[in-house]
Amino acid sequence: MRLIVFCLTAIVLLAQASAAQEPIVVLDYSQQRGGTGMSGAAVDHPFRIDPDFTQTHKVMTDETLGHIIATYYHGSGLNMKFVEMAIVQLNSHAFVRGNPHFLYADKTLHLPSVNEMQALVIGARGSAEKAVQGNQRRDEIFFFGG
Repeated sequence: MRLIVFCLTAIVLLAQASAAQEPIVVLDYSQQRGGTGMSGAAVDHPFRIDPDFTQTHKVMTDETLGHIIATYYHGSGLNMKFVEMAIVQLNSHAFVRGNPHFLYADKTLHLPSVNEMQALVIGARGSAEKAVQGNQRRDEIFFFGG
């Protein structure tokens, strides 16, 4: 009986809405600080305050890249997939074949700044990698002989 009443009510409401031919709009306003569209935590995050802010982190046993990113970048307002890719790109010595799911323990990671991530995205790879000390590995493949 309730189902029939609910269906009839829904049909009546749909008929009224179609008769008026007005769309239903639902607006959802989140709390914004200063009109920037970021929450208070994102505005006060050290990676947001200083675009050149970097950190280093020594990888512990059983620690994942997800744990590290959550610890340092959570609440920054940055896209975590870009952060993950930048960390892997700048710390190839700490990952097995560049795979973010296989991280060596006891390696020191350079956690890139916003400017370093931006340099990677726009293709200024050399300037971002110069900031990372101790990463002397080259990504080129050389063929010798004929």
